[in-house]
Amino acid sequence: MIDDGSLETVAGYTIKPDVFRAVGRLVTSPHKAEGITLPPDALFDEQSSAYNALIERAEDPSDANELTSLLPWLETRLKRQLTAVKASPGTGKREA
Repeated sequence: MIDDGSLETVAGYTIKPDVFRAVGRLVTSPHKAEGITLPPDALFDEQSSAYNALIERAEDPSDANELTSLLPWLETRLKRQLTAVKASPGTGKREA
């Protein structure tokens, strides 16, 4: 971790705070529309996973403009995942 309060650099790429926040809003929005409130840990897990998917999709993960341009793709992906989980109750829950 970096001690100066910055976000950690992972695999050579610095997390883009603005993009990470936008991803968080994309994760929260479809859940809210369905009346689902994610606990903070689950929200962070979903947000991190979605951000990682965005980074993997990008040709240049260090380009904030490219990441931002991929947000509509990510939004569609998240909505499809939520629809699939709703169609198969119990599949989106972790084992205790």
